[in-house]
Amino acid sequence: MADRRVDPDDGAAYTWDEFSVYYKGKYKKKAIEEYWEECKPVKKGKDKAKGKGKGEEPKAKAKAKVKAEPKAKAKAKAKARKPPGAFKVCVCGGAGGIGQPLSMFIALDPNVKELSVFDLNIAMVPPAGVAADLGHLDKKSEVKGYVAELGKPAVTDLDPECLKGCNLVLIPAGMPRKPGQTRDDLFKVNADIAKGIVEACAKHCPEAILAMIVNPVNSIVPAMAELYKKKGLDPMKIVGVTTLDCVRASKFVGQITGKNPNFINVPVIGGHAGITIMPVFSQDKTAATIDQEKIAELDKRVQDAGTEVVNAKNGKGSATLSMGYAGARLGRSILAGLAGRRRVECAYVKSDITDLPYFTSKVVFGEGGVQKVLPIGELNEYETKRLEEAKAALKIEIETGVKYAEANELNC
Repeated sequence: MADRRVDPDDGAAYTWDEFSVYYKGKYKKKAIEEYWEECKPVKKGKDKAKGKGKGEEPKAKAKAKVKAEPKAKAKAKAKARKPPGAFKVCVCGGAGGIGQPLSMFIALDPNVKELSVFDLNIAMVPPAGVAADLGHLDKKSEVKGYVAELGKPAVTDLDPECLKGCNLVLIPAGMPRKPGQTRDDLFKVNADIAKGIVEACAKHCPEAILAMIVNPVNSIVPAMAELYKKKGLDPMKIVGVTTLDCVRASKFVGQITGKNPNFINVPVIGGHAGITIMPVFSQDKTAATIDQEKIAELDKRVQDAGTEVVNAKNGKGSATLSMGYAGARLGRSILAGLAGRRRVECAYVKSDITDLPYFTSKVVFGEGGVQKVLPIGELNEYETKRLEEAKAALKIEIETGVKYAEANELNC
């Protein structure tokens, strides 16, 4: 049976012959092949069950469909949609524990033409060394390293070429939380670090999407978004990376049910710390089969998963590899959206779907970045109660970030 893959542009499954015929003339063959590799394969059982559908059009019909499409419409669609490999990305903190695997995953993305790896001169590995290492991968992305001196503002000390022309900036910079340190203590340190990077972005790439991995995300994102707003820039360009919570929730459900987590998609709403992390198990068909008596324990495991990793590493590290993977997953979706291929991921953004000004929920990423913030959806009794607990804790952490923004300005 011919391999069939789902084109996210219309949600239908196609064979390679049908796929290539449809896009022939719109994009170069190399770009079509790379896009095909991005598409998710259809499981054989599901393919049979679908029967005759849109994805099963014969070659002749697919070709006729291309001919039938008005030339003006096809031309406009092709023009509006950037081919793979057109984007520039920067990873700030790219020589760190999260930054290195994150940079590697991003360098592998066919949508990336140029990757900047930026870090401070105190990094254990010089960013130029990380760039040289990644530069040997047999991929088309060009990787360059950039360094700034500790204590000097990035907006003036960093080479402007690092950020100039960037479409996406991933920011895993900042200090990890130390034993006994509160999130408020961590915020005081990392807010200034994040602000320095955001200032440089506001000056050199104000249209870029800034994906924040700097903890505590629940406070950092509101702080940076409000500072962007004060500067007259779009606060929706500031996106909190909460993807790791979704990755963990789907993995843990897979372990319990014996199903492949690649086909499990548990939305995680609320925030990105402790009780504010709220997996919505009822909205995934596999997770919904788990005995309700086990949900509270599973919920708690997702909340405490970061501690699970820290303990396994005997306090000598945190979730760096899985965070690098999760950050790259969100980055990949953002870039696909910018290229005109709609993607949906959970993310922490400025929002009006609840009574809180910032909230994690499903977000549609498109050509302008955040295209739409989707509503929470239906919750069961347990989740409705949990939502109120999550919101109460999240409200306090949002206020911390907003107060920081009120007391500071972007100096650029």
